[in-house]
Parts: sequence; C-alpha cells; structure tokens
Amino acid sequence: MIVKEFNEHVHTLAFQLPKEGKTCCGDSFYIKTTDNFMICALADGLGSGERANESSAAISSLVEQNYDEDVDTLMRLCNDELKDKRGATVSILKVDFHTKSFTYSSVGNIRFMLYGPSGAFIYPLPILGYLSGKPQKYRTQTYSYEIGSKFIIYTDGLVLPGIKALLNKGNSVEDLSRQLDIYTKKRTDDLTYIVGQLF
Repeated sequence: MIVKEFNEHVHTLAFQLPKEGKTCCGDSFYIKTTDNFMICALADGLGSGERANESSAAISSLVEQNYDEDVDTLMRLCNDELKDKRGATVSILKVDFHTKSFTYSSVGNIRFMLYGPSGAFIYPLPILGYLSGKPQKYRTQTYSYEIGSKFIIYTDGLVLPGIKALLNKGNSVEDLSRQLDIYTKKRTDDLTYIVGQLF
C-alpha cells in the first residue's frame, strides 16, 4: 500500500506491507498536512496480526482526533489509549513550516532520521520499551531543519544499511521509495516506512 500526502511545504510517501502470511498489518500510521504544519504518527503493535493492529490503529485514530495538540500531550494520550491493549511502539513527528522546526518523540524501536542539504544528520535516540498505559518517560526534542531536508521514519520490519547515503542520494520521495524497494522483499515482520522532503 502506498499513500502520498503533500503541499507546498512537504512531500511524503508512506509504504506498508503486512508480515508474510498475514492479511492484517500490525503497523498503523497517520499523516496530515495543513498550511502551518505536518503531523505524522507511526505505531507498531506488539506481535503481528489483528491484535497488534488493534493497538496501532488506536494510536492513528487518537492522533487523527487530536492533531492540534503538541507532541508531548499526544504521547501521553497515546499511552493512556493503550491501557488494556497489547501495547505498541510509537513515534510522533510534528513539523512547523513557519519556524522551520520539528518536534519528535518516540518510545520503542521505530527509527527516524533527517538529512539536510548541508550534510547535517539528525537521528534522535528513542526511549526503549513500548506504550501500554503504564507510567512512561518520554524524550521529546525540537530541532531546526534546512529547506530541502529529507527524512525517513520506519518500523523494525525494514532493515536498512547505509541510511545516510540513501537519504543523500534520493532526489525525491518517489526516488527514495524506489531505492527502498529491494529492502521490502523479506517480509519477516510487518513493515512500514514514511519518507518525506521539506520545502
């Protein structure tokens, strides 16, 4: 499944595949762009199949209903939402087009990287664990970005060598997606990635 979302400030492309042998993907994502900001949430439900999807879909739905909130608030709401569910790893990215900055928070093994035209490379380290309704610490960080920066967020079903070189080479989100194609064949886990470029 491929989903594109874009405006004059950002182009994004999301790609998703379920684990081999499964019809239901345990990952879920939500992307929304406005004139002022973009918000992107990616969740990987623990395990695979329908119960994993129940947890990750609950995150996408919650962010969709509360997209105006700040990232810290959204992470707390997501944790509360997963009480009595299987749990999920969760990443939330919110980009402010006017200040040319973005805020990012993540719990678990979802990865995020941003590469700027000057060679600046931003790779926030996630907090280990997952959200399940239990008390949880968060590390929410805000960074500035250069026009033309490219980024990727992806679940652990995608194993990528040399991600910095990949982001450096890709000329567009479609080009990046084509280069990622060879890494999507194994399907030993649910797989989701979102690539984007900021303008």
